[in-house]
Amino acid sequence: MLRRVVVFGGSGYVGSAIARALTLATTSPAVKATTQTTSSDAAKADAKADASDAVDIVCASRTGAPPSWARDEPWVARARWVKCDALDVAQCRETVRGATAVVTAIGGLPFPWLKAEEIVRTNGATNVIPGRAAMEEGVRRLVVVGASIPPFVPGLASYAEGKAQVEAFARDEFASESNGRRAFILKPAAVSGTRRMGGGVALPLSLVMDPTRAILRACGGALVENAPVPLENVARAAVKAALDDAYGNDGFTMITNKSLIEDFGGEVA
Repeated sequence: MLRRVVVFGGSGYVGSAIARALTLATTSPAVKATTQTTSSDAAKADAKADASDAVDIVCASRTGAPPSWARDEPWVARARWVKCDALDVAQCRETVRGATAVVTAIGGLPFPWLKAEEIVRTNGATNVIPGRAAMEEGVRRLVVVGASIPPFVPGLASYAEGKAQVEAFARDEFASESNGRRAFILKPAAVSGTRRMGGGVALPLSLVMDPTRAILRACGGALVENAPVPLENVARAAVKAALDDAYGNDGFTMITNKSLIEDFGGEVA
C-alpha cells in the first residue's frame, strides 16, 4: 500500500528540512512504478523489496510552492507542492485525505511588533486545525514540531501558549490507543542550521548555536534540554515518527530536546 505523508509548513525552515529528509529516506511512487514494469526477475525482486519505501510526499503551504532557494534542488521534484490555508478546515481536510501520516511544522518567532494573539494563532491554531482535520479523516499518525521553551528567556509567553495548545491537542485528543492513533511531539529548543530569508539571504545560525550546544552539553544536567539542536536531527526524528511503525509508544510519544541531540545524529547526503 502506498503511504502518503503530508507536511504542513513544507516550505518553511523546519518543514523543508523534513520534506528533504523524507525524500532521502524513501522511494518515489514514480520510481517504484517504473521498476515494477520491467521484466527482469531482479527488477521485480527489487520492486517488492522497495514497496514499503514508496511514499507520496505532499508539502502544504499558503503559496503551494517550494521555497525559492531550493527550486533547483533534486529533492524538490520528489514532493508534491499544494496550496492550503492551515486555518481553513475544509482545505485541510481535503489536503490530508488519504494520508497515512501528517506532520505539522508551522510556527513563527515572537517578534516584538506582532500582537500576542497573532503569535498564539501562528504557533497554535495553524497546527491544531490540520491535526484535527487529520483525525477526522482517519489519519493514524500525527507528528508535531513543538518546542522546548527555556525558562530564562523573556518575551516567549505567547509563543509558549501557542505551542502548548497544539501539544495538548496531540496528547489529549489525537492520541488514542483504542483507535490506533499515534501522536508524536518533537520538543526542540533553538534549531541550529542555515535559515534562508527573502532575496536569497542565508543566515548561518549554526555558527553561534553549535558552539553553544557543545558548551551546554559539557555542562550536563538539565542544560542539555536547552541546548540548540541541529536542524537535520529534527528532520530525522520527524521522518522516523511518520514512517516507522515500530517506533514510539501506543498513543502519545514525546521526543525531548536531549533525545533529538543524542539519538538522531548522523550524516545527511
